[in-house]
Amino acid sequence: MSLKQISNFGHAELIERMAQFADLDASVLFVFHGVLSRYNGTWSLLMGTLTFYEKGDRNEQDAEAWQQHYPDFRFISGLSGEITPSDLMAGLNEERRLSIPGLADLGLERGNINWTESLTPSHASTGPFPERCFTSRVCSDVYCYDGKLIAHGLPFHTSAFEYIRQFLGLDTFHGSSDGRKGELSITIPDRRGHITLSDREAQFSDGNGESSAGLMLVGAIDGMPVQLKPEEKFSFERDRASDVELWLVTDSDEILDYRSSSEWEYRLVTRTDSADSTKLFQIIASGESEHCEFKPYIDLGGNKNNKAWELDKTVCAFSNHQGGKLFIGVDDDTRIIGINEECQRHYKCDSREGVAVYQDAVKKRLQESLAKNQCFDVYPIDQDEKFVLVVEVQKANGINYLLKKNEAYIRRGASSPRMTLAEVQAFPKETDVLGRTL
Repeated sequence: MSLKQISNFGHAELIERMAQFADLDASVLFVFHGVLSRYNGTWSLLMGTLTFYEKGDRNEQDAEAWQQHYPDFRFISGLSGEITPSDLMAGLNEERRLSIPGLADLGLERGNINWTESLTPSHASTGPFPERCFTSRVCSDVYCYDGKLIAHGLPFHTSAFEYIRQFLGLDTFHGSSDGRKGELSITIPDRRGHITLSDREAQFSDGNGESSAGLMLVGAIDGMPVQLKPEEKFSFERDRASDVELWLVTDSDEILDYRSSSEWEYRLVTRTDSADSTKLFQIIASGESEHCEFKPYIDLGGNKNNKAWELDKTVCAFSNHQGGKLFIGVDDDTRIIGINEECQRHYKCDSREGVAVYQDAVKKRLQESLAKNQCFDVYPIDQDEKFVLVVEVQKANGINYLLKKNEAYIRRGASSPRMTLAEVQAFPKETDVLGRTL
């Protein structure tokens, strides 16, 4: 499932959508966060996010402008002010510039700019409400190179790309070959309604704290169906819930907000299987299957290592099938051998610390290897101090593949072969939450 509501729409459609969330002619507070790069003396937007908000929606102390300058990069965090959405969009559409107070004119895309809208649920947004994020590549002629960041009075960094990744909170950043290069995101809070969860109740309300007519909260909690109308509540014990699916929808089936145990990008943390190790060990005891695979250990280091890609292949295959679990630290006979010794040997530290470092390395590799890299979770479990790393995989929306090899894999029985051309061509297309092809 994808929560991208609209893709590839132009300026007129963008204005129409934004008008549902904000008064386009009223001044609105904003915060800009981004990176600029310079090439041949010209500054361009490498990547940036503009967030609209109202007083009380966020900590005002976050809106203090400061900048970091390096010879060929500028890192901007917390550039704030007021602007009307109409002025911003007029600049993008007519003059091809960002009309952001305090930001220099940038060379933007010449020609049509197409946008994609996505939804950030209220529990993952910067304020109390869900947010609509409109994203487009507004700069096409952007160049950046990886090198050391050196400047008087500023911290030294050995890699510009690595610092850009950390600064923007990205999983990866590939420089001039990155598909997100030149991208601008405009985020607007959606005040039409939001879900509220207490320790014992689920309900929804609008921006004024009153029940919202025309909305309904649908879904299920641990198999119990939920269908709430305005002013209704659903009672449950949150600390005991393990499977939560709550979706706030309009009478035209548009999703406004959600809490979900299965949407990996903004997954709701509950009492999940990761805490229920007994159930996981029962799965191990049943042996390998189309939803379960064992590896004693996967060495991620060394250029001559030919085993590490089996991690990528297995997770890719699960995501193109029905999901599954990869257990690292279990042999083919279902014996728990653990990854303690291997982690201790590779990372030169005690076993617990080594397992934590290995967990991060596995997650980082998968994020960099998979085209759809939000379909998995990685966590350890232990039996008598023998640690097993669990890679829990969800089915992806549309086809998943390995970026470097440009190959897709699928689960057949207990194996993970490469998908045939016929399988690729017949694979279901990526769709949005209403079933429309993206």
